[in-house]
Amino acid sequence: MAKTRRDFLGAVSSAAAVGVIHTQTALASSSSPTRPLGIALVGLGSQTSSDLFDGLATSQRCKITSLVSGDFSKASTLANRYGISKRHLYNYDNFDQIANDPSIDIVYIALPNAMHCEFAVRAAQAGKHVFCESPMAIGVDQCQSMIDACGQNARHLGVASSPLCRPLGCLGSIRSIQASNAFAIDRPKSWRLRRYLCGSGAMLQAGIDVLRTQRLWAESNPLWVIAQETKTDPMRYGQLEESVTWTLGFQNGTIAHGAASLNYQGPCQLSVQGSIGSFNSEFPASNHDWTRADQLENFASTILSAPRLPENRFNSLSPEQALEDMRLVEAISRSIQEQRQVQLS
Repeated sequence: MAKTRRDFLGAVSSAAAVGVIHTQTALASSSSPTRPLGIALVGLGSQTSSDLFDGLATSQRCKITSLVSGDFSKASTLANRYGISKRHLYNYDNFDQIANDPSIDIVYIALPNAMHCEFAVRAAQAGKHVFCESPMAIGVDQCQSMIDACGQNARHLGVASSPLCRPLGCLGSIRSIQASNAFAIDRPKSWRLRRYLCGSGAMLQAGIDVLRTQRLWAESNPLWVIAQETKTDPMRYGQLEESVTWTLGFQNGTIAHGAASLNYQGPCQLSVQGSIGSFNSEFPASNHDWTRADQLENFASTILSAPRLPENRFNSLSPEQALEDMRLVEAISRSIQEQRQVQLS
C-alpha cells in the first residue's frame, strides 16, 4: 500500500495552519524511572519493527525487551539486530508465559485486527499493561472485554491514534464536514483481505479515522447515521466492505459526510464549513513527525505517573473513545445491511 489510514490523519493534521491546536514542542524533559519500562512487541509487521526500535532508542521511559511472533526466524533476526535475549522471545502458543518475565511491563499489540482482543485479555491476565493498535478490536463486545480485563487486573489500556487537531473556534459554528480516506491493497494475500483476520473492510481499515475526525470537529454527539456500500469486485472483497459512504447527523445540527474505500488510492481529504469560515486539507499534506514511539513514551508516563508530553499531542486514545468509535462502525454496518437510517442512543 502506497498510502494508508495513517496518512489520512497525517493530512488532517496539516489543518494547524487554519486554526487548530497542534503543538510542535519537543518531548518534555521529566524525571526518569529507575529503569525504562519493558515492552513486549506482539506482531512484527512492517509498521512496527525497525521504526519503533529506532524511535525508542534514546527513550528513558520505555524500550522493547521482548518479541512475540508466529515466525521464530523473523523474531530471531530482529532480536540479534537489537540485542534482545532469546529467552525473551515468545510465540502465540506460549504467550501466557510472559507472566513470569519481569522484563515485560507493557504489551504492544500490533497484530491483525481480529487478534487484538484475545491477546489484550491474555496480556492483562498476565499482569501486563496493554497498548493496542487501532482499531481497538472488531466489535463493541470485544472492546468491552478488553476494558473489563484490564480493569479487573488493574492494568492500563491505551489505543494507538494519529494526532488529532482540536478546533479553536476560528470557523465559527461547524455546519458541515466532508472527509474521506482510501487506499488500495496491492497484495492479494494480505491479511487485510481476510475477514477472519481483519474483521471488516473499508470501515475498520480506512473509515474509523474519518469517523473519529468528524466527531472531533462536530464537538457534539451523533444522533443518526445512514450509509451504503458499493462493491465492484465481489470476488476480491467477498464479505468485506469495498467502499462505504455515510452521512452523520449530530445533536448540534452539524452534518458530516464520509467515505472510505480499499479499492483505490486516495483522496485523503477533510473539508470543514463553519458559520464564519471554512478550510480544505487534502493529501499529500502529511508532513507529520509523530511516531508510535512517542505515544508509547506517553503511555509509559501514565503508568509511571510522570509528566505527560506537552498539549497531549502524543496521547493514545482512551478505551472509552475507541469503544464509541466501534459503536459508530457497527451502526454504519447495520445501516448498510438494513438499508435504512439508524438512530444512535
